[in-house]
Amino acid sequence: MTLMEQIQANFLEMYRMDWEFGIYDKNGMKDLVVQGFLSAENYQKIVGEAYAPTTATPQ
Repeated sequence: MTLMEQIQANFLEMYRMDWEFGIYDKNGMKDLVVQGFLSAENYQKIVGEAYAPTTATPQ
């Protein structure tokens, strides 16, 4: 495993724990995907459903 793969695996585990402890809800996890910190694939691994962007509602 390369160093970058190990770093990505560590972040995946960190975000998984954040999800399990309730630090992030689904919207928080989606924000991580939008910001590029979490891949859509890893979102699905953690949340258990496919990532779908949140649509903004007009105000």
